[in-house]
Amino acid sequence: MANKEYYKCEIDQVIVDIGSDGQVGLTSKEVETRLEEYGKNVLEGGKKVSPWHILLEKLNNIIVYLLLAAAAISFALGDTVEGIAVLIAVFIAVAFGFVSELKAQKSVESLQSMIKTKADVVRDGQLMEINSEDLVPGDLLSLKSGDAISADARLIESTNLACMEASLTGESIASSKDASLTFDEDVSLGDRKNYVFAGTAVTRGNAKAIVTATGSYSEVGQISSLLKETKKEASPLNQELDKLGRLLIGIAALFALIVIVIGLATGRELSFVLQVALILAIASIPEAMPAVSTITLAKGMSRMSEHKALVKTLDAVETLGSTSVICSDKTGTLTENQMTVESIYLLNGQEYEVTGGGYEPTGQILHDGTAITVDSVEKLQQFLYAAVLNTNATLQEEHGEYSIIGDPTEGSLIVLGDKVGYSRNRLHDEGFERLDEIPFNSKLKYMITLYQKGDQKYTFIKGGPDVLLDMSHHDQDTKAKIREKNEEMASHGWRVLAIGMIDDNEAIYNNTCDGNVRILGLVGIIDPPRKDVMESIRLCQRAGIRVKMITGDHPQTASVIAKQIGMRSYDNVMTGFEFDNSKHTQKFDHDVCRTGVFARVSPRNKLDIVKILQETNEVVAMTGDGVNDAPALNGADIGIAMGVRGTEVAREAADMILTTDKFSTIVDAVKEGRIIFANIRKFVYYLFSCNMVEITSIILSLLFLIPDLPVLPLHILWLNLVVDILPAMSLGFEPAEDNIMDQPPRKKGQGLLSASFLKPILLSGLVLGFTAFGIYAFSLHRGFSVIEAQTTTFTLMAIMQLLHILNVRRVKVFGLDKTLLQNKSMIIAMLVAVGLQLVAIYVPLFNNVLGTVPLGVENWIYILTFSITATIIVYVLKRVFKMK
Repeated sequence: MANKEYYKCEIDQVIVDIGSDGQVGLTSKEVETRLEEYGKNVLEGGKKVSPWHILLEKLNNIIVYLLLAAAAISFALGDTVEGIAVLIAVFIAVAFGFVSELKAQKSVESLQSMIKTKADVVRDGQLMEINSEDLVPGDLLSLKSGDAISADARLIESTNLACMEASLTGESIASSKDASLTFDEDVSLGDRKNYVFAGTAVTRGNAKAIVTATGSYSEVGQISSLLKETKKEASPLNQELDKLGRLLIGIAALFALIVIVIGLATGRELSFVLQVALILAIASIPEAMPAVSTITLAKGMSRMSEHKALVKTLDAVETLGSTSVICSDKTGTLTENQMTVESIYLLNGQEYEVTGGGYEPTGQILHDGTAITVDSVEKLQQFLYAAVLNTNATLQEEHGEYSIIGDPTEGSLIVLGDKVGYSRNRLHDEGFERLDEIPFNSKLKYMITLYQKGDQKYTFIKGGPDVLLDMSHHDQDTKAKIREKNEEMASHGWRVLAIGMIDDNEAIYNNTCDGNVRILGLVGIIDPPRKDVMESIRLCQRAGIRVKMITGDHPQTASVIAKQIGMRSYDNVMTGFEFDNSKHTQKFDHDVCRTGVFARVSPRNKLDIVKILQETNEVVAMTGDGVNDAPALNGADIGIAMGVRGTEVAREAADMILTTDKFSTIVDAVKEGRIIFANIRKFVYYLFSCNMVEITSIILSLLFLIPDLPVLPLHILWLNLVVDILPAMSLGFEPAEDNIMDQPPRKKGQGLLSASFLKPILLSGLVLGFTAFGIYAFSLHRGFSVIEAQTTTFTLMAIMQLLHILNVRRVKVFGLDKTLLQNKSMIIAMLVAVGLQLVAIYVPLFNNVLGTVPLGVENWIYILTFSITATIIVYVLKRVFKMK
């Protein structure tokens, strides 16, 4: 049964319409019928990604297709060794990607625990506890403080009821509820005071409610259904690699055509020409690239986990580095989601600042910046008595983590007392004994407690300042002063409470509170920013990343928090109502892009904001922890969920989960993403320029009518799959360039294939290619045999390409500096590559397979001279043309 607009209906109408009973609930038989009709009260979980799906996804890569085609052609031409070598490259790439992503998927498989709780219901006139998954529409819920609410329900009775709905609405303050209310007009979820919702919790009071919607029909379920409407675009890296793959097809075809034209024009045999064309096609494909890119991303995933960021997919690792806008939820993401007293104002004009944030009871009360002793200030002491003793919330500690049982606002007063040694337990031990209370409710909007200590009675009251002012006996000047202070404190985004006493201790019994209230002072309460957020925002802005706040909270509160954390557009606020009413205006997209704070927004609004930003070519990261954040988390380029306080729905929708809930972890992850992309650029530069060496030398040998090729097909595969692969992989472990977080994020479409990136590949590839052809021609001129000249050229390519990595690994300087010691894997990779090359030319078995011969000292002198000279020339070109 879907949610109807029962919040507009009278209680009796709801009970009749839904076919239930407000006293005895449903019968057991009716429950069975409705379970069959509506199903279990569970959310539809995300589809589990099967290992086969991950494997097929890794195979579905254009470069993998090219490699498989090259292997097939090799087998068709009888070149079995070459075909096997190419298949090994494919296996390495796919295996690394499959294992890494499967491990990540298993780490984040969500349990649907959000609504799998217990529920108290009345059935057949008996109160019983059942599994919440067995709730059906029409069930009569019995709710009390601390209960998790497992279904949407219309209240039919309520006493002092309040619910924490932050996960659904974004509100950081508990919402008061009243069963007697009805509404004539449409109101938002947060304003439906006669309703309770699945996924929220009771913070105070008790109630009875008729279940109106369960499972996917609940508001939580409706939000979850939005997840199915959004599909992820390919990551920026995948888009770039797809472009690269298409370019490779064109390059391979072009070189094959060039070879055929040159070969036929110079009178070469057709079989020879076709064989050379295949060799060049193989040479133009960087066989190691899929494996290297996968391993680099997997290493990035591992490093992010060390920073307490769990990334679900390899692609998401790099996407973070492209992020240009972070859309962040407020409550629990930018703030602690723990109400905290920040300011105290006493009627004598004294103002105090309270240090310490959240529920941890550490902090001080300051006056003019100096810590004070409460016992020495009588009026402050009296204020704290009234504030602490007029609460029902409880502070609890478990494993060093503090939490509140009960109303969070009351919890802030409890923590305030604990900070300065005025805990409720201490006051009770001193002799304060509670005699009676009038609990807070949405009609009275105040709470009264009556205490006795010895022979003296005390009546404490707290509530909204306007309410207590109307009940007070203060003169008009004093009232005006309190109202002015109330407005000033509210302008800071604080929730303001008035704390007072009632001089007539019998007022609680004879209803003579009006005119007897004596206000002691005001207290300003707020959900404070997380400690790490301000510095993280500053780093984001330094990196050219815009941060936008998207919250269901009040606009003024959101704007104040945005200002406190240093957001630049904190005063540019748009509400969900304004968003919906401005959708069709001409400047709507522009207004959305320039807005810094979106307040009172719905889950649909959040998703629409993300989509608009994506349509303006932004790479959008969305952070959040609530059910209301899930659609936007799923729709963003990178969804980031808070893992500690976040809901299962949010974690399931996200691409990355922060296991510490620290916003600063996002900045660390963005930096890691940028490092990864920079390193991917480096190994693409390295692999492609090395492939250019082989292509250039072969084409030159054809143009200069040299009968034999400078290198053989197996030489090329050996260089690509054995010599180059380890150094290329080690580029994935390169430390960050010094200014990596001082650069703006790259724009969509400006990735690997920019002109500034292709230029160094071509120039360095040509220099090294001419050098390789030069040593081949020189060796033949010196009278070397063809096989010795080929072995010399083959070895030169290996050594020269290893030296070339020193030009690649650092953007502005030569890579032979102290930073090389930070990448020990590169040193090891180069030594191993040299060792393997020596095996290729000095081990008889490999001489036979690869067609090589052992080289003498003279050969090595030529190899070192030519390779060092070429490396110097490339470095000079790098400085002259400022290669990037």
